[in-house]
Parts: sequence; structure tokens; C-alpha cells
Amino acid sequence: MKKGLIALILILLLTMPIARAMEDSSTQLVQHYPGYQKYTNRPYGYEIVLSDNLHLNEDIVSVKSRFESEDIVVEVLYDNFYNTINSYLTYLNYGNRGILRNPEFKITNEYNHYFGNLLGRITLFERRKVKTDEPDRNYYATIAFVRSRNEVVTVFMKSSRPIYIQKIMPEFKFIEKSGTLKKDVVFSPEIKNFDEKTRAFYDEYFINRERTAFGIFEPTYPKYPYRLQQLEQKLDYNFPVTLMYNNFSLPFKTDQMNTAKEMGKVVEYTLYTTDIIDGEERDITLDILEGKYDEYLDNLAKAFNKYDYPVLFRPNNEMNGEWVWYCSHLVGKDTDLFIDCWRYIYNKFQEHGVDNLIWVWNPNEKSFPDFSYNNYLCYYPGNQYVDVVGLTAYNTGNYYRGEIWRSFSQAYDHFYYDYIERFTHPMMITEFSCASAGGNKELWYEDMFNIIGKYDRIKIAVLWNGQDYDWSSGEKVVSRDYKIDLEESVINAVRQGLQQYK
Repeated sequence: MKKGLIALILILLLTMPIARAMEDSSTQLVQHYPGYQKYTNRPYGYEIVLSDNLHLNEDIVSVKSRFESEDIVVEVLYDNFYNTINSYLTYLNYGNRGILRNPEFKITNEYNHYFGNLLGRITLFERRKVKTDEPDRNYYATIAFVRSRNEVVTVFMKSSRPIYIQKIMPEFKFIEKSGTLKKDVVFSPEIKNFDEKTRAFYDEYFINRERTAFGIFEPTYPKYPYRLQQLEQKLDYNFPVTLMYNNFSLPFKTDQMNTAKEMGKVVEYTLYTTDIIDGEERDITLDILEGKYDEYLDNLAKAFNKYDYPVLFRPNNEMNGEWVWYCSHLVGKDTDLFIDCWRYIYNKFQEHGVDNLIWVWNPNEKSFPDFSYNNYLCYYPGNQYVDVVGLTAYNTGNYYRGEIWRSFSQAYDHFYYDYIERFTHPMMITEFSCASAGGNKELWYEDMFNIIGKYDRIKIAVLWNGQDYDWSSGEKVVSRDYKIDLEESVINAVRQGLQQYK
């Protein structure tokens, strides 16, 4: 009896630290009963029971916890709308509107269902299958659980077969919140085998340069190079980087790219996964994954190889804004499709040995809609696929209702300091500017040049010398005038500021 009692005490002593550690852990995954595991997230206050063949990923646990097998993905996403314009009502009412706008997706059922005493709002939807070499998870379900006016937890599912929710997730419940959530992983780029010219440019501007270099978007360049030359003369600055846009309805512009090359300009080549179909611009993510645009990508890869000069390659920027067709809000709430498409293009170029592209991943400063499934981190394609992290924020002025005049710091502080905690990549501002309506544009640029140096991770900043238009009256009206070469006072401020960064 004494030996048995001693053995029991030893067992208790040995297991107490483990049990205590489990109690202190912010999240926990344990076997629940045969065939199922229970995941507990104490800081967000929920427990979920899931099939035990799903493997947990907590890389961005602040946004979502992801469980995955070959056939199924389950993501648990947390939204807190406190001190924002949103609530659980806007989330439930607006969340599915993007699906309804995309003919590639079809909602098949919506209903309420109780999990124990907790009501969940279920939406089932699907799309066509596009992958043939691996299971294509084209059946979807979302289950939204409302905790309060400001808090919603959503379970997002996708499967290669029609979804039976109760089999995948038989239990879900809210629990009392406690503890502090663990930190997300920090992402770091992998070393690339760039060609000699690209390596030299990358090292000069992203590794060794101490002061910010400035690039430019001039709407007519490189088709009409003289306008950029006039601008450079006015500003007494040679811009090493220029910005241009393209989509899949347009070929590689060989003559224009060669003009930039001959002038020593590295092009920030922005490519949208859209095409003009029946006279309308449409997202072609699924078509790309299905191989329908392989010929276009093969030709583009060959063109980049022949070009033989560094390119800042920026696919699908501002992907977390619903104004672009490839935003997940409009593509089944499925950011995996964005990532799959990015990797598909990357791998296609790798097959052709393209080694002069510096891949720039570039979310918008804020997510619209600002729901967790559209969080910018959900779009990160992986360390292998990203060389530079891009930032974009404009001082839009106050032409439109709800917009306010912002200083450069007000536009960039809130997300730059978030980015540098999450990424070790070099960074660039891929496009930015100041509109005229609402404040003093000259002073804005003076302030920007005085403080941009404190953002030491930003190596290149591309000024956007263009205009946005308001057509609501039926006529073309300049709404946001971002031009830097119209007013003498602004020209002087920009010219003087640029001299500090030569």
C-alpha cells in the first residue's frame, strides 16, 4: 500500500507542472474522444471540437487558427468591432455580398443551426473545380457565432467534397476569456539567386542604401519619355524606379520596357489577374489556376528573360481592398485562392528560369471590408515567394465624404510599425502622394521629406504624379489631384526635399 501511495504521489508531482503549463497556455489542442480533438482559445474565449486528422497552424493566430488535411481546411476567425463602424449586424449583412457579385460562386443554402445552446448562422456555397493534380476544395461553409454586438467568431470550412458540418465540427461553444494570446510568427525572406544585374540593384537599394530612394509614376511614361525627362529636370532628381500597370488583356509592352531600360529605369511592373471579357473587367483567378492563361504566362516569362534587366514585380497589389476584383471578399472569402494564384505564377516563371524579378507583396494600409477573413496577413504567400514588402497609403484629402486630410505620419505610423514587427523583409512604398483638397500640399511634402527617414526599413518610395476623377455628375471632375508638377510652391517643396536624398 505504501509503495502504491508513493507511486501515486510521484505521478501527481510529475504531472502537476504539465497540467499547470496547460492551464497557463493561451491555446490548447488535446484529444477529446476517438476521432476528434478539442481546440481551446482562451484569449478569444471559445472551444471547438474537430476531426483529429486536421493539423493545426497558428502562424497568424491573432487573426485565425487554421486546421488542414489534404481534403479539408477549417479556419476559426475572430472579429472584434469595438470602436469601429462595424457590428455583428454589418458583418452578417455585408459579409456575403461579395459572393453574390461573383458569378463563379453560388450560395446553395443559408440557415440557422444550434450547436448545443449556441446559435450559428450557416452559409453554404460552392464553385467549379479548377485543379486536377490535387484535391480542389471547392465546397464552402461559414458558421458565424455572435458573442456580443461587437464580437463574432466565424468557422470557415472548405472541402473537396460536399460539406457535412456536424461531422467535421460536432461541437462549438464560448467560454470565459482569460490569458494573453501568443505572438504570431515573424516572416523572413529566403535568399534568392537573382541574376547579376538584379542582385546588384537589390543590394544597392534594399540592403546597402542608408537613405530613401524615390521613384515616380508619370502617367504617360514610358510611352512618352520626354514628360518624365521634363519632370526630372524640374525637380533636379533622377528617379531610378518608375511605375507602370498591366493586366492579362495586355501583352508585355516590349518597346516601352526597352525605353525604360535604355534610360536606366527599373520598372515597378504591376500585374493584375484580370482580363477584359465581353467588354468588362473580370477576375481570372480560377481560370489561371485551371491553366487557361498558361500561354500568356509562358510568353510573359520569355519576355522577362529576354528583357534581361531588373524588375520590381508587383502582382495584385491592395488585395485586401474590395475595389479590386481579386480581393477575397469578391472571391469566396478564400484568401488561399489569392495565394495559390501567386504561387502558380511564381512557379511558372521558375520553370522558365526567370531570375530578374524582385517579387513585391503589397497590401493596402487598411482592409476593406475590415473583417478578419480579409485581413492582410491572410494573403501572405510565403517566405519563398516574397522578396520585398510593399506599403501603400495616400493622403486622399477630403473631397469625398468620410475622408480626412492626413499628415504623412498619420498615414503610415499605424501600419509601418505593425509591419516591422511581423516581417524582416526590406520594404518600399510602392505608390503614395498627397491630394490637394483639404490642406496645404506644399507643407505636407516638406513634412514628409523631413520625417520619412525615420522609417529606416523603407528603402524606396514611389511618388504618384496623377489624378483621380469623379464621374458622379456625368462629367469628368478631378476629385483627388495628386499631381506634383502643377503648382510652383509644390514643385519647389518637392525639389528641395529630394535634394536631401540624392
